[in-house]
Amino acid sequence: MELKKANLHMDHVKCQINTQITLEEDKNISDRNPDADRILLEKGRVIIEEMRPAAESLYLKGKLNYEVLYSSDDDEGKLYRIQGEIPWEEKVRVEGMESTDTPQVTANIEDLRSNLINSRKVNIRGLVNFCISSREIKDNEVLLDVENLEQIEVKKEPYSQSVIVVDKKDIFRIKEDLELPASLPAIGEVIWKNLELGKWEIKPLEDAIGIQGEVHLFILYESAEEESQLKTYETIIPFSGNIECTGTNSCMVADITPVIGYENLGVKPDYDGEDRVLDVEMVLEIPIRIYENRDMEQVTDIYGTSMEVVPEYSKRKCRRMRDKCQGRIKVNHNLKLPASSGKILQICHVTGRIVVEDSKIKNEGLEIEGILNMSVLYVTDSEYRKYEMLKKEIPFSYEMNHVTLCEKCKWKINPVIEQCQAVILDENNIEVKIVACMDLMVEEWGENLSVCNIRVKPFEEEVMNNSPGMVVYIPTQKENIWNVGKHYGISRESIREINQLSGDEIQKGQKILLVKNMCG
Repeated sequence: MELKKANLHMDHVKCQINTQITLEEDKNISDRNPDADRILLEKGRVIIEEMRPAAESLYLKGKLNYEVLYSSDDDEGKLYRIQGEIPWEEKVRVEGMESTDTPQVTANIEDLRSNLINSRKVNIRGLVNFCISSREIKDNEVLLDVENLEQIEVKKEPYSQSVIVVDKKDIFRIKEDLELPASLPAIGEVIWKNLELGKWEIKPLEDAIGIQGEVHLFILYESAEEESQLKTYETIIPFSGNIECTGTNSCMVADITPVIGYENLGVKPDYDGEDRVLDVEMVLEIPIRIYENRDMEQVTDIYGTSMEVVPEYSKRKCRRMRDKCQGRIKVNHNLKLPASSGKILQICHVTGRIVVEDSKIKNEGLEIEGILNMSVLYVTDSEYRKYEMLKKEIPFSYEMNHVTLCEKCKWKINPVIEQCQAVILDENNIEVKIVACMDLMVEEWGENLSVCNIRVKPFEEEVMNNSPGMVVYIPTQKENIWNVGKHYGISRESIREINQLSGDEIQKGQKILLVKNMCG
């Protein structure tokens, strides 16, 4: 007797939690800068510097880097930047964590706000969300068949399972030199800069991972002219390339979400010695998990016709990764400028952040609800408040009807803003236009009972002597040949042949003749 088994590599989330911390700091404005009149814009990034797993806990240490753009309270109302960092350390209780684990931690700034305490001091307050998990790979044995054993009946059923082929971390570097358009003056000082990851696509190839996407760049700078002026430059930087990944192919499913690990924007001279070239560097951290869906048959039951075959059963969860799919939502929204603002002359910059608040199955599709947080920096005709910032939360609801979901499905949504712009409708109103991509990863979970091992032994002589050689069986309800054959120890072929049955179903009240000595 030979048991034919398959060994499947499956990843398993052994522990996972979400936790939040609040970080706060009062920052004095540098003596080199004038007093502040109001704050216009802020941004930040969480850096994790150290992770130490222990029994049932995880120690984290890092910093929150922040930047704040404010307008001075003098007659010129010029723009200035404050930057700093808030160090933090946290010990988080994580049930199931062990000191030998390699935890995965994702940190996102859920809310970042800055307020003026007085004209020389700013309060920065950030709410940081940590998603902490630890994964492990387990080998799962599946019984496919029983070979070289006669006079047994084996029942097989289709089985589908996603196995993990690649589980590693890698990076992708983006480096680009951009020269300012001829219509713009050379750079004197960069006041504000913003590098964001726009739309992206990652897919498995033959022994590689293909990646392509866009980086959105915005700078606000003072020109190098004698009478310096504030100028803006905005562009999109496309990128593409491959990451070596042995063992992959285009039929596999990738569960990959890149994050910005490092970014830098420098200024250097062109061939004429003018500071007109932007040196852009970005490093994307790529956590690579590649799955292959395996379709096979597994042994779900077994019995013997001339010996006692005792199966050992196991109940296991199985997961099948569906291919990624995407949906795009377009939002157009009119914003009215506050009464205190002057008439709008020019839009400098528009940024957006999308937050998914809820998602649920609706009509077999997916209904997504969330908030678009919009920020618009613009120029007014006011003599004292030349620059203004308008912030607005725009609720949205979107249905992805091109995906079919069921109660067995779990999903992960990665929202990305692909386009974000604003147009002036009149002197007091603007229209923002947003295109957001909902990148959806769906897992279908199930549970099945299958045979994991068998024991074989001869029938007891007393049982053999007391069992009838011929039985007329009349089912009281619709029945299957398998259940009848297993109960009486008779092969399915024998039952079909003597009763001239073409299928495996037996109808209620149908007489079935069972003859033990006819089984092979």
